[in-house]
Amino acid sequence: MISKMKKFYLFFTGDPSDFLRELQREGYVEITHLPETLGFNNTFASGDEPEENLKKIEFLKETVNKVEGKSFSGKIILNAQEEEEIIKGFPLDATYKKFYQISRDIEQRNKIQEKLSSIRKELSLIKDIPVIPQELFSMKLFSFSLFLLPVKRKSPDNILSFKVEEAGQHGQASLYLIIFPIEKKNDIIRHIEDINGTILQIKRWNRFPSDILKKITQLEENNQTRIKELHTRLKEISSMKYPIFVFYDYALSVLQYLKARKNTGISKFVKGLRGWIKEHDVPRIESLLNTFLPDGYLYLSNPDANDEIPIALENKRGIEPFEVVTDLYGKPVYNNLDPSPHLSVFFLLSFAFCITDAAYGIILIIASLLLMKKFKYAPGIIKFSRLILYSGIATIFMGVITGSWFGDMLSRIPAGSLPVETLKKLVILNPLEGGNSAFIFLGWALILGYIQIIWGLYLNLSTSLKHHGFKNSGEPFSLLIIQVLVALIIVALVTSKNTLILPLSSILVFFFIYLMILTGMTQKGFFMRIFWAVYSAYSVIASNLLGDILSYSRLFGLGLTTAVLGFVINEMAFLLTGIPIVGYIIAAILFIVGHMANLGINLLGGYVHTSRLQYLEFFTKFFEGGGRPFSPLAEPRKYTLIK
Repeated sequence: MISKMKKFYLFFTGDPSDFLRELQREGYVEITHLPETLGFNNTFASGDEPEENLKKIEFLKETVNKVEGKSFSGKIILNAQEEEEIIKGFPLDATYKKFYQISRDIEQRNKIQEKLSSIRKELSLIKDIPVIPQELFSMKLFSFSLFLLPVKRKSPDNILSFKVEEAGQHGQASLYLIIFPIEKKNDIIRHIEDINGTILQIKRWNRFPSDILKKITQLEENNQTRIKELHTRLKEISSMKYPIFVFYDYALSVLQYLKARKNTGISKFVKGLRGWIKEHDVPRIESLLNTFLPDGYLYLSNPDANDEIPIALENKRGIEPFEVVTDLYGKPVYNNLDPSPHLSVFFLLSFAFCITDAAYGIILIIASLLLMKKFKYAPGIIKFSRLILYSGIATIFMGVITGSWFGDMLSRIPAGSLPVETLKKLVILNPLEGGNSAFIFLGWALILGYIQIIWGLYLNLSTSLKHHGFKNSGEPFSLLIIQVLVALIIVALVTSKNTLILPLSSILVFFFIYLMILTGMTQKGFFMRIFWAVYSAYSVIASNLLGDILSYSRLFGLGLTTAVLGFVINEMAFLLTGIPIVGYIIAAILFIVGHMANLGINLLGGYVHTSRLQYLEFFTKFFEGGGRPFSPLAEPRKYTLIK
């Protein structure tokens, strides 16, 4: 459900520091600016130091992650005294200065290495020329050209009667040198290009390239040695990993506190705060005021229509995991419904339809329990794991009544044993059995969809009655009645209750006309009224009665796919058992890998399509999104947990 919120104004004369720190520790109050109309124009200044400290500790945190090659996960568990000792004893400035300088030196050394590599690449092309490049450039009346030709091409003896000398090789190309009068330069270059030669542009090196390369090699070795030494020194940060992450949470917490303190308004005689609090938490803040701000005055009021009311979902433990589905879609507005309790059963049944295998359900339960054990200090993962746990239980139920245990393994196990016979007795419908079984399975999916659509329309009517009264709830009432009447007519046709068909059809036509009139009256102009009246009837037929319900056929498709793939995997595995010894090994591997892949694919498909049904077919009937999440002042413990 959506928590009832109270808006509060707090006025006091003392120092609010201890009060705000305690509020942050307990984390149940959202603090906002006071309206300027109250005359509180000045605020506490926080300075730049907290932001600078956070930047420094963030650099150290990222350096730890870079050194270790992965982001830190999990929680550092400690008590308040241990945390205080770490924070007081941590030399932030000295640690930052040391590792920032090391990181900067590594960066500069890497740039030097890149420069040396670039020079090496350039010189490696001309390393064998028997002349110093500077001497070639110093010729007054002559010019030169160094060019590459593929080895497979015939080496030229001369170009335009000027001798060409081979000056070495580079990979699959030969290097050539030609010297010529300056006035012939354009002709020579044109001729080299005609024979597909690649002209090299070289610098005025004043030593033989081979000698320079030796020096470059030595410099690279020395630079690499220095880089390794710096990396070794940088790795020392790993020994400070836990204090760094503890201090990071502290620095972030301080910044959040100072932002809240900055929201404290100051006038000439009094200070003030404004914020939001859950109604059931009001006694807590009153108790806190008596302790830290005994002179304070707390004024509480209900939200106004123009307020941007924060939304907090609070459900019982069994419903809480389904908030994951709601949160992915968005928060409801304050006066709307929390869909989490209402989607819970439908989500589980829809998910179970998609998997439809009891053995897979057992695997999901085991996986969720392992996740909860591994991430027991991560509330978000715990909540999602519990959703998978409940979905696994529902999947076992669906697998039992359809006789699916790793596909059709139940039918492949020799009959006679008590467990097998007991499980077979629990089977209500096997969709792969043949005959009308698959169509009945499809019918189950559509009936589930119809019931959920009915429930969504009921919630829509309930919300409308709550906010607008019966007089202004004609449209949602008509939609619900039309949906119910169509089902009753279908039941009457199937059961041959012909006497009921005419009265039910008459009532149905009446409500269709009533809905068309209601919709038309909301429009202006004769033609617009006619158009929207007709369109409203068409929309009910195409959407509620056909499109939305038929969307649930995807549950049938996914469930049948899981069962068929399981059958195919088993068939292939059992065929392999005909091969002595090796066949059994390969069959076991195929069985395990195949079923795990089948579970993985259908787990993803089941979750996505089940969520889609909630969002597009169920939520659209009653849900109004756009709510702002409740954001209380709290300690942002990303990496730490206080015992």
